Amino acid sequence: MEEHISRAMWRLYEPIHSVVYFHPNATNHYRQVGLKGGWMSYFASRSAALGTPSEEVVEALFYHFSPALVQRAIPDAWQLAQPGEILEARHQLAVEAIYGALGQRSSDNELRILATQLLDIARSLPLSGRALYAAHLNIDWENSSELMLFGASTLLREHRGDSHNAALGANGIDGVQSHLLQIASGAVTHDVIFPLRGWSKEAWDDGFNRLTSNGVLSTYSTPQNPILTDLGQRLKHQIELQTDNNSDPWSALPLSRMKSLQASLVVVSEKVKSYVGFPVNNPIGV
Repeated sequence: MEEHISRAMWRLYEPIHSVVYFHPNATNHYRQVGLKGGWMSYFASRSAALGTPSEEVVEALFYHFSPALVQRAIPDAWQLAQPGEILEARHQLAVEAIYGALGQRSSDNELRILATQLLDIARSLPLSGRALYAAHLNIDWENSSELMLFGASTLLREHRGDSHNAALGANGIDGVQSHLLQIASGAVTHDVIFPLRGWSKEAWDDGFNRLTSNGVLSTYSTPQNPILTDLGQRLKHQIELQTDNNSDPWSALPLSRMKSLQASLVVVSEKVKSYVGFPVNNPIGV
């Protein structure tokens, strides 16, 4: 089965957005504005566009993470740095990484055109129910081609993330269960995802038991190696299809334009991944 264009494009812009997470100097970069540690930097930098949201708001929007992990960072981060300072540090990190990856090509008119087109597309998506996407809409991204490219990728990524969370919730899948479905589908491995989302073994096992009891996961599987049943495969497909359909600005584009954007993004995405050392086995599933 051919991959949905929405998912295919996500695989290209996600690494561009994620330079701020996988750059080896990211944590030290945020320490310069007062933040402490990788998780505080992650939650604060990604939610700073909302202002100073409470831990409950961040827990709700960062659907896949354990509340305990969020609480280690929020609201303490807002006592250490202002949202504007955090966003500026984030954008500087993104620009430096993308410039480092592309070198002289950063000044090319072709890159400016690509970034402008992507940003226009990213700003055209529906707002309803997409808080993280909406929070980033009015940021001034036009200072450089690198920042525009990061801004477009961020808007596209947060819109898709908000849409995915809505699909999970509509299908009765909570945060910890979403990881079990990802592992069972082969997108990620337990060894990669479990240490990075903050869930206790008890919460993980409980999520597994609930999915086996309702027939989504096989009773012959384990919390470390879950296996989808036929029902589970249909459920997972439905969630992904809803996500793809609800975050798809690409299908409405003329085919030639979409293919041109895709080809340009392939080159940029691969260079960025190589520059920051984007891990092959990563928690995002790209």
